[in-house]
Amino acid sequence: MLQHALDVALGAPAWTAYLLLALAVLAAALGPRGQRPINAAMLAAGAFACAFFGLRGIGHPWIAPAVAVIAAVLGGMFGALARTWATAALLAGLFAAPVGAGVAALKRPWPPVAAVAGSIGLFVGITRQRKLEIFLPPLFAAAFAALGAAIGWGPNRRGAVLWRLLDVDWVLGLAAALAVPLVALAVLRERWRRARLERRTPEMDEDLKRKIAERQPDYERAAQELESGGENEGGGGTVPESE
Repeated sequence: MLQHALDVALGAPAWTAYLLLALAVLAAALGPRGQRPINAAMLAAGAFACAFFGLRGIGHPWIAPAVAVIAAVLGGMFGALARTWATAALLAGLFAAPVGAGVAALKRPWPPVAAVAGSIGLFVGITRQRKLEIFLPPLFAAAFAALGAAIGWGPNRRGAVLWRLLDVDWVLGLAAALAVPLVALAVLRERWRRARLERRTPEMDEDLKRKIAERQPDYERAAQELESGGENEGGGGTVPESE
């Protein structure tokens, strides 16, 4: 099944390879912020595929591609703008698609099983948002880079420079080899960020205390003026008792 999917992907135009490599570089360079372009790209592609293949053969021939383009635009916008829910939707699709495909291959009713798997992915995407933003960008960057290299330099019509990437095992191996250093770099980057934040926190506390101490006379003077103004208005500082 994976080899067939790779064979289909190898028929994509050459610009697809450069787009995948650009997404890989962007996701790896931005770190946790690289989750937004990943969400946008994956949800746009998923919405396009669902609409195009789901509506193909229904009605007029132009209905499927037109609806697919609109769905891709909406999916991309949702992925770029809705940070938490877009990641959750991506996880739901990643959980539901392979489970549904596996059950369908067994000639069993797949929609209920896919719905359960998708709900689990949705829950994981919402509750594990911060950790997912650390690990997902490097993993997707590795997958995009491996697939982009296979599409761009694997087929014979493009020189077959990386002809071994015509085999899905080599593509998976390249993705795994790229994922290890990218994930390690992402973890180290997160640790550096936390260490820098921990060093800044005491300094920020000291600065805040110093600023408060410097303005303490101003605060006391303002409080005294407010009290003296209240005493003058109250006639000698006596407050009438309520009956």
